[in-house]
Amino acid sequence: MKQQAIIKPIGKALLFLPIILLLFSCRTKVSTDIPADLLNNSKIAAMEARNFETLYSDSGVVKYHLTTPLLLIYDEPKPSYKDFPEGFLLQRYDQNRNIVSQMSGNHGKYFDLEKKWEANGNVVLVNSEGDTLRSEELKYHETEDLIFSDKFVSIRKGDQFITGTGGFKSDAQMTRWSFMKTKGHLYVEGE
Repeated sequence: MKQQAIIKPIGKALLFLPIILLLFSCRTKVSTDIPADLLNNSKIAAMEARNFETLYSDSGVVKYHLTTPLLLIYDEPKPSYKDFPEGFLLQRYDQNRNIVSQMSGNHGKYFDLEKKWEANGNVVLVNSEGDTLRSEELKYHETEDLIFSDKFVSIRKGDQFITGTGGFKSDAQMTRWSFMKTKGHLYVEGE
């Protein structure tokens, strides 16, 4: 009789043990299963696209060709913008669909309302003449046809190499540009 009295409470305890373990295990897993973005209340993209490629046109004329491994579109906070966290390549065309310039970077953003591009990390801009600009940051305003940077910028134009540490601005085709605080080697033909 004593054995039965001891076995019944042990049996009941063993019956509830899995339920108790399940409750405690669920409590600790829930916080680790939630993505960090949701826990931090950070922005979440309204749209995501992989291996994205598009043409931008105006009045039926192709102006830009964009390719990126990852496109994220954010609607909030306003104004909306497009993010290219894994890099991008942007080609700009003239009326005859010849490439006028080409810009790439490790990260980029496009602000729709302002029509402004921002490129960061190993930014390279090449114009139709082959002049090559390199910087860690470059901004491009479409409406003003202006590119500029406050970071170190170097330009290779033929056999000339020019650098600037205090800022740079130019038209998007890099035909009229100016540096602030420059250094470089220029070759001048003389008599």
